[in-house]
Amino acid sequence: MLYHYDFRYTIARLHFDTALRLNFHKIVITGRKENVSKRRPVIFASNHRNALLDALLLVYSSYHMKQLVFLARADIFKQKLIAWVLRGMRIMPVFRIRDGKDNLDKNNETFNNAARILKKNNTLAIFPEGVHNPKQSLLPIRKAVPRIVLPTEASTGFTLNSQIVPVSIYYRDIFGFLSDVYVTFGTPIEVRSYRDLYYENPVQAVNALRQELEERLQSMVVNIRNEAYYEAYRLAIDWNGDRLAEELYKGRKDDFLQASLHIVRELDRLQEEDQIAFEAKMARFREAVTLMKEEGLRSTDRLWKPKSSAELRSRAAALLLTTPVMLFGFLNGIFPILIQKKLQTLFKDKQFVASVRYAAGLIFVPLFDLLQSLAVRFITGEWLPALAYFLLMPATFYFALYWRKWWKQLQRDRKVQRFATEKPEQWKRLLALIRL
Repeated sequence: MLYHYDFRYTIARLHFDTALRLNFHKIVITGRKENVSKRRPVIFASNHRNALLDALLLVYSSYHMKQLVFLARADIFKQKLIAWVLRGMRIMPVFRIRDGKDNLDKNNETFNNAARILKKNNTLAIFPEGVHNPKQSLLPIRKAVPRIVLPTEASTGFTLNSQIVPVSIYYRDIFGFLSDVYVTFGTPIEVRSYRDLYYENPVQAVNALRQELEERLQSMVVNIRNEAYYEAYRLAIDWNGDRLAEELYKGRKDDFLQASLHIVRELDRLQEEDQIAFEAKMARFREAVTLMKEEGLRSTDRLWKPKSSAELRSRAAALLLTTPVMLFGFLNGIFPILIQKKLQTLFKDKQFVASVRYAAGLIFVPLFDLLQSLAVRFITGEWLPALAYFLLMPATFYFALYWRKWWKQLQRDRKVQRFATEKPEQWKRLLALIRL
C-alpha cells in the first residue's frame, strides 16, 4: 500500500538520487532543517518548472526515510500502462470537475489514502499550479492543496497536526546540463489554524488557505510577473546574478537564488515608483542586446571579470593534456549519447529535454556499461580487465561531459577577453548598460 514503508522504494531511490546528483553541477538545499518536521505529517507544495525533475528533486531533498507520495491530476492516468507505472512511483490521481462529475466521488479514496499517509507520519507532495511552467514565473495557485488537506484533516477532527511546506525549485539553466538548482523549503503553514473557519464556512477556508499558500510561494519563487518585459528581466538575472551574489550574498549557499530574487524585486520596485526611469533602463538593456549581438556575445558570458591570457592558456593546456581521457569517455559512451539524441527528437516540446537526458543517463549508461564490460570479458577471457572497464567507463564518460562543458566555457571566456582587450571602451559601455 502507498501509505506503508516499502524497502523497494528505498533501494530504487539510491539509483535515482545518484543519477540526479550527476545531472547537476550542484544541488543547493536550504530550509529543510528549519522548516520540515521529521515528527509531523507534511505536505510539500512546490512550484512546477520541469515535468519530471521537479518531483525527483523533492524526493532527493526530503529526509531519506520519508517516502513521498505525490498527488497528480487524474487525466494522466487514462492509459492502463501509464497508470500502473505512476502508481508504482507512488502517485495518486485527483479528479477535477473537468474529468466528469461522476468521477469526483473517486476522490474519496484519494482523501482516505491521504489521511492514512499523514497518519503514518509520511509526506505528501503536490504541484499547486496544476501544470508545469518552464518560465521563471509562478502561475496562479489552484485550490487542489486546500481541497485535499482540509477535508483530510476534518475527517480526523483536525488531530493530524499536519503542515503545508511551500517549496521553491529554481534552475539556473532549466535546459542546461551540469547546471545548478536550488531547492528551498519555506516556513510551514499550520493546517489546524483553519479548523474553526473550515467548520464555519468550508469554501471560505479553502479560499483563504489557497491565498496564504500563493503569497508564501510568491515570496520564495523567482517570479517574473511582468510578461511584457519578461525577457529583459531574464537577461538582467544573467547579466547581474553572479556579481550581486558575490557583492550582497557572499557566504550563502543559495547566493545566486537570492541575487535573482533581488533583481526581480528591484525591477518591480523601479517600475512601480518611477516608470520613466524603468523605461530608460529597459532602453539601455535593449542597446546592450544590440551591442552583444554585434560582438557575438551571450547573456550568460562572464562579462564582469574577463580572464587573463595566462589563465586561458593554462586552462587550454589542461584540456589538451586530458584529451585522451575525454576521447576514451566519449567513445565508450557513444551509444547512450546517440540514444538520448534520438529520444529527444520524439519530443517537440523543449520542456522535455532535461527529463529525457536524465532518463537516458539513468537507464542507458549503466546498461551499456554492463554490456560493454561483458564484451571485454568475452574478448580478453579475463574478469579483471572487465571489472576495470566497468569502473572506468562511467567515470571517464562523466569526465568527458564535464570536459565538453569546460571547453565550451573556455571559448566563451576567450571571446569576452578579446572583446575587453581589443575594445575596452565598448566593454566598459556594455557593463554600464547591463548594470542593475
